[in-house]
Amino acid sequence: MQHAFHPLAVASAVAGMLLPGASMAWQTTPVADDPALFMPGSQPGSVVLPPVSQCTNCHADFNPVSEPHHTWQGSMMAQATRDPLWLATMAVAGQDSMWALGNANAMDLCLRCHTPTGWLGGRSDPTNGTALSVSLGDFDGVSCAACHHMLDPFPGLNLQPEIPAETDPDLISAAATTHAADIGVLSSLTLFDGSPFFNTTTSLPVNYGTVTTEELTNYIETGAGQMFVDPDTRNRRGPRIDVSTKSHKFYYSRYHKSRQMCHTCHDVSNPALAHVLIGPGTAETQSAASYFHVERTSSEFELSDYANPGGAPTGEPIAAAGVANASDCQDCHMPRVPGGFAKQGIQTRTDVASHQLTGGNYWMTRILASGDPTGPIPDSYNQSILDGTRHPGSGIEVTGLQGAGTALLDGADRALEMLEQAATIEVVSDGPGEAVLRIVNHTGHKLISGFPEGRRMWLNVRYLDPSGSIVSEINPYSPLVVGTDGSGNRTWISGGDLTITDDPLVYEAKMESALTTESTTFHFVLATDRHKDNRIPPRGFRIADASARLCQPRWDGADAHDYFTAEEYAGGFDEIRLPEPDGSAGWTATLYYQSTSKPYIEFLRDEINGDATTLLAVPPPSGVPGAYLIQTDPFFSTLKGWGDAIWDLWLNNEGSPPVAMTVAISRPRIVSMSMTGSSHTIDIHGLPGIQYQLEYSPDLSPDSWTEVGPELTGDGSEMTLSDPSPPSAPVGFYRVEAHLP
Repeated sequence: MQHAFHPLAVASAVAGMLLPGASMAWQTTPVADDPALFMPGSQPGSVVLPPVSQCTNCHADFNPVSEPHHTWQGSMMAQATRDPLWLATMAVAGQDSMWALGNANAMDLCLRCHTPTGWLGGRSDPTNGTALSVSLGDFDGVSCAACHHMLDPFPGLNLQPEIPAETDPDLISAAATTHAADIGVLSSLTLFDGSPFFNTTTSLPVNYGTVTTEELTNYIETGAGQMFVDPDTRNRRGPRIDVSTKSHKFYYSRYHKSRQMCHTCHDVSNPALAHVLIGPGTAETQSAASYFHVERTSSEFELSDYANPGGAPTGEPIAAAGVANASDCQDCHMPRVPGGFAKQGIQTRTDVASHQLTGGNYWMTRILASGDPTGPIPDSYNQSILDGTRHPGSGIEVTGLQGAGTALLDGADRALEMLEQAATIEVVSDGPGEAVLRIVNHTGHKLISGFPEGRRMWLNVRYLDPSGSIVSEINPYSPLVVGTDGSGNRTWISGGDLTITDDPLVYEAKMESALTTESTTFHFVLATDRHKDNRIPPRGFRIADASARLCQPRWDGADAHDYFTAEEYAGGFDEIRLPEPDGSAGWTATLYYQSTSKPYIEFLRDEINGDATTLLAVPPPSGVPGAYLIQTDPFFSTLKGWGDAIWDLWLNNEGSPPVAMTVAISRPRIVSMSMTGSSHTIDIHGLPGIQYQLEYSPDLSPDSWTEVGPELTGDGSEMTLSDPSPPSAPVGFYRVEAHLP
């Protein structure tokens, strides 16, 4: 279901929802009393989650591979509340919320998933984060308890057919015990008007609709941070029954085996706009995927072959890493490893779920690792930004970084490995005059996925002459060059820019806003649609069902269901044609990923500092005078420094340098070939720095190619590759393979 709105109609609708008197000054409305922010689930103040320190007594400091704590600590899940990019983004979200709604409550959308302990504990209001507590664990991101207290809000479905039918009587008995406990929790929950959330007869939410429906306009799944959590802190839930523990009660949970658990915070929508523009109570009666896209990672997975019963085989890079088949998020992001998950070797296993929770954020993980002064890569300049001394009115909670440097650096290395496994470039054909390439997505979601905070992926192609000089280049990137002023501050000199010469080869999601009248916008709280979304779909992507989840391709502000062909949707790739310019003797194609872009960092800096003019062009729907409040409103006193701080952090850390995910190189241009009784030779132009290998196959079958002769490195001149011992029978095939050293 797609929503299109006229800007004036949107502005009128938003203004119509404001409290009396909002035209004079923004109103403080407790989030708990704000129907625009209400979503089903456990509510603020209802759950006191135990801190991580309760779990490290048994689950830390014994095996860095299998222990939950070390791998979790090195993930961005653990650091979700300490992420500087998130804090700067949230500051702008609060300002935009005031501009549109008359209060800063939209920041609650950020807090509920980035600090579930603080949100569930009732300390996320005020939404500027000033009530969050270090001692209570609010800055430990998505903590142990946040996941292991969660429960299935749809117990009547038994997660079938996602979880195969269980025949083990012990599993069935344990699941029944958990089912009864879950219903006890769910039965106590209410909707905004105080009516029951849960139907004890069907064991489903009251707004579920019919059991057989698949319409997302019914409440058939959660998302957008709708957490359902056991308030009894003595209980834990997990995917096993053979757990021995004396410190807490343990429930066997099918939910923790499922991708539905991850769906909670990885299918994000904006309920505030849904409340205003679709109608009050939308979030209570519809699934989150049906309204106002923010990110759709989980929906993208649901539309892929991997979501089919039994999942699907993975691509070669991921299979080579040990994951041959995937049917849920955990297969790749919590891969199984040998070891134990408790001290003293208790219950050592061959298939412990590693709590690495790795994504692609190599850049920020390294920055946070440098915030540990005793860690492996300390950086005093970064530390002065992170602790807020360099830019007052900013800063993160830094005590949680002390001693975490090694874990974070390990996490950064895992992120780099995951990026390198995510895609390959296949050379379908190479000349004459044109190359045809396939960029293959090996992930279970779009490539790339997640929140579009300036993150992007692009293909860079360099055409080279015989000497290795660049003839022409597609999508060149200029590295950042910085200086230092007299006060020791970083200054921008040049670079950090992507010059887009072929926009279809820049894979990204760009939002648009009928509220601000921008065709492309970084104001995600004000985004009413996507303007561009050409990210590569996962294998088997069901495009016919994509619009219902608001994850169909978009181009130039319009739906583009045929952006990819049926073959591309089925195979999970983008096939591209690259005409070769005159003078080219070969090419290199590199797929790059960037965590965040210079335009996005500049947007955050200018919006927070009050130097932007985006919102001045449109009267604020809220009637609140002045679009830029961060620098003058005391509410933002602890956030107003993030404009300068995030720019400074970007300058000091190479401007979020692009990561090369995969590379393809053209086959060399053959000058001549000759065959004698003693050797087979091929003369080629060898481009400088490229290594070449002659290979032989008797029948062209994929596994029959063998390397013959020595590997040679080009220097820009003609070179000869030779098979010194060709087969006696004159039947066979030769090829030259090229790769970077």
